[in-house]
Amino acid sequence: MGNHTLAVQRGLNMGVALFIVSEAFFFLAIFWAYFHSALSPTVELGAQWPPVGIEAINAFELPLLNTVLLLASGVTITYSHHSLIQGNRNGALYGAIFTIFLAIVFTGFQGVEYSVSSFTISDGAFGSCFYFGTGLTTAPIVPKYKLSPFWVTGFCDGESSFSIRVTKDHSRKHNMKINPIFSVELHKKDLAILEMIKTFFGQGSIIERIRNGKPTGIYCVQSVRVLHEIIMPHFKKYPLLTEKKVDFELFASAVEILYNNKPLEFSNVIEILSFKSCMGKNIGLPSALLTLFPEVIKMERPNMIAPQERKVDPLWLAGFTSAEGMFYIKPVKYKGILSKHIFVFSITQHIRDLDLFIIIKNYLNCGVIETKPSRPNEAVYCVYKYSDIIEKIIPFFTENQIIGIKNLDFSDFHKAVLLTKTMGLCLYKEKEKLNFISKIKAKMNSKRKW
Repeated sequence: MGNHTLAVQRGLNMGVALFIVSEAFFFLAIFWAYFHSALSPTVELGAQWPPVGIEAINAFELPLLNTVLLLASGVTITYSHHSLIQGNRNGALYGAIFTIFLAIVFTGFQGVEYSVSSFTISDGAFGSCFYFGTGLTTAPIVPKYKLSPFWVTGFCDGESSFSIRVTKDHSRKHNMKINPIFSVELHKKDLAILEMIKTFFGQGSIIERIRNGKPTGIYCVQSVRVLHEIIMPHFKKYPLLTEKKVDFELFASAVEILYNNKPLEFSNVIEILSFKSCMGKNIGLPSALLTLFPEVIKMERPNMIAPQERKVDPLWLAGFTSAEGMFYIKPVKYKGILSKHIFVFSITQHIRDLDLFIIIKNYLNCGVIETKPSRPNEAVYCVYKYSDIIEKIIPFFTENQIIGIKNLDFSDFHKAVLLTKTMGLCLYKEKEKLNFISKIKAKMNSKRKW
């Protein structure tokens, strides 16, 4: 139509040329950043390349296959281009089709490579260079997990509660309303875990509120039908291992009565209150209830199952640690100067679960169990030994993943431990490494921003 003039053609040629030059400089910058970090890794990277905590992808596996596919697509599109110039319509068409096919396969394999890599674009210089250099795309920073039933039970062993709420209700027989409640309460920073637990059970609700000045979220189930048909079957199939199992069994007995007896008879109310009196750490009923129902029989709390019958599943332990575990770093000073760090993994629980700690200790084949006079109701399972931390604890929780904000603490803990493996290899950077570990410590656990 006369619009494609010589000036327009020159403009298009210059635009394409500038685009290619900009791409060349873009990749020059990426490779410059890569080689700058690789040839002189800083202490923040662990003074090594790949950095501490990064497991690089083997270049002779998927990357090599994708390189072959990329080069092959270059051959097919060139063939298509030359066929077009020569007027070979079939050659141009089939060359383009093969190029598109190779592009789809390449993209699929690239997606597989990203999904199996152990690092993301946010994991320092290595992650940034890798993802910018291979695809100019991001990897998911917070993966979504499909919770294992054993993990859920382990987490509930640490953070859940089974309770029976009794309130006045004059519209009901006996003037009492009895509500069985299964709940999990966490700080708001771990609200995502509550959402996953809700998705796992497919029932219940999450309520946000302020408790003792802290924002919390509570996942709770109060429907007798849901408790009887979903919650109770889960914990019977995947049993709790702490003393909370006793609370669950009493709770389940109360739910069974409520499910099968409508309306409740007076004898049913007395029986449920008897179960309630044995639940929790503070045995007994409130004085107001005892006054209203003096017929309640004082029951002894049932005994826990024998220790030899309690078997630890690795995913149960990952869930339990996600709830009750802690990874922390203790600085050690000599004559007022920071000399080293001690790495500690610990789980704290009520003293009544001391037998369970013995089982966990034997299962992991490391650690010690401590009690402190200042806290007579607590028992602590601790692993202090460096070789146990690096050979047993870190590999275990790398394979059986902790979920939630605590996973970030484990990740930082892991990086700091690996950094100490290079201590002594680069003496002039020892002080920098110690200071860097201190910086890692300063943002862990309660000091972590969310």
